Amino acid sequence: MEFRKMLRIMIRTSGGAKSERGKSLVRDILDLCKSEGIIGAVVIQCLHGYGDRDYQPSILRGIHELPQVIEIVDEPAVIREFLPKLKNLVGSQGLITLEEVLTF
Repeated sequence: MEFRKMLRIMIRTSGGAKSERGKSLVRDILDLCKSEGIIGAVVIQCLHGYGDRDYQPSILRGIHELPQVIEIVDEPAVIREFLPKLKNLVGSQGLITLEEVLTF
């Protein structure tokens, strides 16, 4: 068992979340994780969500408009160094949270 840190990024995809390079923001986040040697990351496709930006997609509107969550897990020191780069990439297109997790 080890204590690690987990970043969770919730992204609004209805606006076609793109990075400054014009690619999918999700793809760019995963590419950044890989290039920084992050232990692991997963993308979760959600069915519904809402927030302070009146974002209320429906499964009936199409899968490309549903919210996505990316979870990233690594050592606390690695996450601390990675977080500023992630914040710069995500900008105002998503919400980033940080928590401690116990891995087995």
